[in-house]
Amino acid sequence: MRHRRSIELMPRENAADYGSTLELLPEWYVLVAKCGACRHQGRIDRRMIAKTYGWGVHLNSIGRTLKCSRCGNREGNKLLLGRLPRD
Repeated sequence: MRHRRSIELMPRENAADYGSTLELLPEWYVLVAKCGACRHQGRIDRRMIAKTYGWGVHLNSIGRTLKCSRCGNREGNKLLLGRLPRD
């Protein structure tokens, strides 16, 4: 799956391969939220997540706490990982 900015996205189920916590996730990965209702996608700042839940939060638990900024939906939202190009 691709984000509109051409960032390759993968479901959070693959997060165990890249670190199961926010602290272990490499810096070249971005967090993207996808709404289950309106399919809106938006980037999430990992520092804001760490400020709220701490750096030790598991990536699989973040998706359940997301709220869509467009429609306000709180159910069925997914957390996707995107890998930025590296030089």
